Amino acid sequence: MSTHTAYRTTHHHPRVLRGTRGWVWVCDCGGASCRTPAQPPLPWRSALIAALLHSGTIAP
Repeated sequence: MSTHTAYRTTHHHPRVLRGTRGWVWVCDCGGASCRTPAQPPLPWRSALIAALLHSGTIAP
């Protein structure tokens, strides 16, 4: 009998960066916080939480 451990094969490593209008997060998968002028800038804490939530997802 063999056992198989399921590992998450895809990881996201978003980065929180200071933009011209506030904080944004970006990821190599193409995901990012909204950066349009119509949206209010994100405070650092909100950008960090959004990036952490994104890092817990699996890419399609």
